[in-house]
Amino acid sequence: MALATPAEHVDVSVALTTLEPPGPDQYCIAFGPGATQFCATPNGYSTTQLPRKVVNDFLGGKIKKVLHASFGSEANSFFFTYEMKDGSIAHRAGKAIPTELKPFVDYVSKHSEELASSLRVQLGANESFVAWACSRWVEMRAPEGLSRALCKLSTTVTENSNGKQGSIPSGVLKNVAWNNHGSFYIRGGYGQLPNPKDAQVTLGSLWYDGDLQARGIDKTKFIADLAYVVIDPHSPTGNTYAFFKFAQNSLEPEFMLRFEPDPVVSRLHGEQSSDQDIVDGPVTNKPPLPKDSHEHNQVVNVPKDPKGMQIFQWAVSKHAGRSHAADSWELELKKGERINILKDMGKDWFLAENGLKQQGWVHRSWLDFQKMVAHADPREAYARFTTDVENLLKGGNIRSFPDLPSYMNACANEVCTPLKKDTHRLGICVHDLHELLRGASEYTMDMLKSERNKWHPDRFARFCHAEHREVLREKAQSLFVLFGVLLDVLENPPATESAV
Repeated sequence: MALATPAEHVDVSVALTTLEPPGPDQYCIAFGPGATQFCATPNGYSTTQLPRKVVNDFLGGKIKKVLHASFGSEANSFFFTYEMKDGSIAHRAGKAIPTELKPFVDYVSKHSEELASSLRVQLGANESFVAWACSRWVEMRAPEGLSRALCKLSTTVTENSNGKQGSIPSGVLKNVAWNNHGSFYIRGGYGQLPNPKDAQVTLGSLWYDGDLQARGIDKTKFIADLAYVVIDPHSPTGNTYAFFKFAQNSLEPEFMLRFEPDPVVSRLHGEQSSDQDIVDGPVTNKPPLPKDSHEHNQVVNVPKDPKGMQIFQWAVSKHAGRSHAADSWELELKKGERINILKDMGKDWFLAENGLKQQGWVHRSWLDFQKMVAHADPREAYARFTTDVENLLKGGNIRSFPDLPSYMNACANEVCTPLKKDTHRLGICVHDLHELLRGASEYTMDMLKSERNKWHPDRFARFCHAEHREVLREKAQSLFVLFGVLLDVLENPPATESAV
């Protein structure tokens, strides 16, 4: 069914309240990169950062409820399934869904109304996906364990450039979820209720047997009683998930969930402690230490500044690859590249991010902290910087130049230190400016040129008070030159990541 652009526009939060919530034991929770999230439960809807086309669909007033949703690794990669008010089923796909997925979606959509109505798509990180319609399925770039389990359930499996495709011999697929750390969940079934015998589950680090036993819960029965499972496929640590059990005797359903960085929240009536909501610590064990390391209490703190902004620290990688080559949860490093330290995970492990914004775990023994300087999250710093500059130019009659180090002061290179300490200069170097601008939603030639134009000395001087114009013109000229350096680097990339 084609979805038309809505004729009338209302606030999306109001539009969400007009949707009919899912029925008992029906859930739809989708996680995307960053803070993107969509939740539909019997208690209603909540959402953050919805794609514009999905917002328009909600505003149109034709949707009864949302049946399924998922977000891919790209900004315009998503797939929503709606039940419309006229009883039909409709799908909304983003333009950036993986190319290999489109033939399956096209085939199912054109084959029959029954098959099209059963279509569900689960998107993941790195353009991975699993899609299914009734008993048919297709996967591409899914974790190896999940792929093997799907093949085990199926009688016929083929593989081509569009991924593996198969068909289970009886029943239909109901739900598929996974992360890139070995955990996955597949549920088949008949009619409305899933069949526990058709479940293929590897909880892995999400739920260790020891934890189940400590809570007095039988793992096999726990899995059989699950009404819904969602696992965040984009989580760098694999620690975002939700388990909902079937509701019993009109009671609120039992559940266990964790939306990182928050701790586990659970209400499981089989727990020995109580039947009340329980807040637990993290459920994952720390990764094993490299053989050449030893445990100690030295900790790198990652604080917040007085303004409440998250402060990151950075280090330089000593080696290339991973300390455990086969462990995908570790961040793959390039020797000499700069690494953002996002969080101290304990036992000398850190959650880190490289220049491509890829995240994973890194061990202290692979990092050089000697030149590490605490600095603001580039996204928060850039947002504050652009707002302040806009207000500065809007007001005019400028008497002082922006305090650039207050936005970003990350570089500790010895060659840059004298330049940064010179009170007659900007107080930052090109490395600081590069780090600040990484907080923009895009880092392109056009973006850099647009930002540079704001600091053209002649243009900027027009906004300055006459008594301070010449001094401020010189500083604007210096910043204008730094933007030029970044433009040159972007147009002619250096041979190494750490060259900028």
